[in-house]
Amino acid sequence: MFLSGAVLLALVPLLAAAAGLDERTLFGRSPWDKPLRFALSLGVYATTMAIVAHWLLARTRILGWRWLSPVLIGFMVFEMTWIAVQAARGVDSHFNERTPFEAVMFSLMGIGAAVLSLGVLWLGLAASRLVLAATAPGTRVIALGVGLGFVGTGLLLPWTGEALVDAGRSQSAVEAVAVMPVLGWRLDGSDPRPAHFVAAHLMQALPLLALWLARPSGKGRQSGAEGLLVGLAAGGVLTTLWLMP
Repeated sequence: MFLSGAVLLALVPLLAAAAGLDERTLFGRSPWDKPLRFALSLGVYATTMAIVAHWLLARTRILGWRWLSPVLIGFMVFEMTWIAVQAARGVDSHFNERTPFEAVMFSLMGIGAAVLSLGVLWLGLAASRLVLAATAPGTRVIALGVGLGFVGTGLLLPWTGEALVDAGRSQSAVEAVAVMPVLGWRLDGSDPRPAHFVAAHLMQALPLLALWLARPSGKGRQSGAEGLLVGLAAGGVLTTLWLMP
């Protein structure tokens, strides 16, 4: 899993170079823009999953991880490959149903996204069990951050992803009057991508905060850290709901 993340992140500068050299455009942007963003996103996802799984396996059992991990890697390879192939062809990989084959591939990408979300939820539930079993305060705080962040992402990501599908073509952002630079998000309140972004990165934000809060300290501070994590997790959920169109 960690190697998959490293390879995906190593592709980012190569895809950035391709975007700069390829003069073709797709919906007003480079066809390599989407593979670039997905390589970065999936690379961060895989690296986060690897680090958290390694930490959890040293302290508890993750039911089914031995078969779930290669399934997740397989779907990441499939999604990245298809997105890159379509970019090389100069056509879209998402919301593309111009041919029966492309429609099937888009449906398979949806299944892959759901499985990747399930993997996050799976690790989140394993961390939640560790919260109840951990005796060391620091371990409990980190497990709580992982549990809240991963369960939050695992539950919210499919919902916000479905909203992206319902919103139509992701490249429709270029038609909006006000668009955020680089990300291309519409700023008129009709774009579900900001909510999708927040939901996707709860799995990084809360564990990182928990790691900082778990520094050696008194019992009272540990209790405060746990309360802060719960409050921020609730804030992340409410922010996602607020950003949804």
